[in-house]
Amino acid sequence: MGVVTINLQSGFFFYLLVIYTNTEKCLIFKNISIFFSQEYYFKTYLLKIQKFLFEMDIMPVSANILVLSDGSTAKVTDSLNGSGYALTSSTYDEFQSILEANAMFDLAIVIAPSGGFDEKNNSLDILSDKNLPILVVGDNPNPSEIQSVPENFCDLEIKRRIQSLIRLQIMKQELARRSATISLYGFTEKDLSQIPTSEEKKNILLVGSHSEILGDILLQLERRCKVDVCRVADNAVDELRSGSFDAVLMLGAGQGDVHFRLCTDLRTDSRLFNMPVLFVLENESNREAAYIHGASDIIMHPTEMTNLYTRTSLHIQQSEYRFSLQKLFKESKPLPVTDGLTSLYSFGFVQAHMAKLIDDHQEQGKHLSIASITVNNMEEINSEYGYPAGDQVLRQIGTIISYMVRGEDFCGRYKGNQFVVALPSTCKEEAFIALKRVYGVTRNTEFAIAAIAKPVTAIINMGLDEMASGDSFDDIVIRGSKRGFSN
Repeated sequence: MGVVTINLQSGFFFYLLVIYTNTEKCLIFKNISIFFSQEYYFKTYLLKIQKFLFEMDIMPVSANILVLSDGSTAKVTDSLNGSGYALTSSTYDEFQSILEANAMFDLAIVIAPSGGFDEKNNSLDILSDKNLPILVVGDNPNPSEIQSVPENFCDLEIKRRIQSLIRLQIMKQELARRSATISLYGFTEKDLSQIPTSEEKKNILLVGSHSEILGDILLQLERRCKVDVCRVADNAVDELRSGSFDAVLMLGAGQGDVHFRLCTDLRTDSRLFNMPVLFVLENESNREAAYIHGASDIIMHPTEMTNLYTRTSLHIQQSEYRFSLQKLFKESKPLPVTDGLTSLYSFGFVQAHMAKLIDDHQEQGKHLSIASITVNNMEEINSEYGYPAGDQVLRQIGTIISYMVRGEDFCGRYKGNQFVVALPSTCKEEAFIALKRVYGVTRNTEFAIAAIAKPVTAIINMGLDEMASGDSFDDIVIRGSKRGFSN
């Protein structure tokens, strides 16, 4: 007997009690019992449950997660309550049957056995062979390749680690999806859906002067990365702007928590806000504070130092996929996929790509949020300053949007004075947070126009809504425009 728990929005739980016997299978859906004489029909029905939930508008999800444990999963499920993930719990003995029935998992959380992994427990190998990202809770037998959190993780820690792993998967999926759309225009490069592999060492900036931590970091990274050291936190921003760094490692909280403040400054910097920032901490009590100040990840010294390279690489990989999506766009510019005025994706490309994006998310029962950004006073700008001025405003707004959206997000020109941003696997509440910078900057920027002395003000209206069952692309945009920008 096994229990499948699907964690739904607003703290609501849906339980499937799955009873395995030699002769029959049974699903109990709330108070309805359904018996199956053949295992094929049982697995097929189980696989369709989530799609049924989405079609009934009960609950789309951000990701499907398999939680694997022979003991209690309460600490993990409680931490993720209300996060929008579908959590399927299984024992080590049963998880292969669940994997066969459901090939749509985005992540496996493996709670390490109390005695550690022995030779008989090959669960990590099986999950790796299926190319499923893994997060181990507790003792990690392979810290150089598999992500993990300690048993005493804080809620923010496991949420951030899961977000990072899933976000990387979303970027991979979007890169493949966008490559497929571009191929419709005749672009045939074979390796577009693969991230370029680079033999070059990654550039890491270490900030701080804690000699013991510094020495241990160099032992872990020196052969794999190019490492520079900035001993004074006040100089770090200038060094980051003048150099070409892939990530920042903060050595402790710093005197007077100066490294926490530096992290906050980086998150508000227009050029560096996407930079991976990891903290190497000695004090357990600083874990949550680091995340609150914008840390991408934390590594405890000295207990988690063997995880340092793996965790740093995860965040650098995200940056590389973001770069790959940008590179794909640049390489496809000779094709008719870009809007000549704004240099975003064109109306035709937006329509073709959004159709595939919506189909994929409806099939998988995933969240999909779409924002629209409209220049309400476009006619007035054209009338007062001329059409060249209006074109320059649109071009500058397009630049702001493309620069400030997340790496996995898709943006393009929708109509004459309107842009759209699609946020894959993102619910409306998370999309609101992700787009606040775009909203604030576009609404509060005065645009400099050639040959016009005073700056031009654009009146921006932003709409946001989430896909519902049966929605078309236009349905979501129109509904969001009416509702405005809110969560």
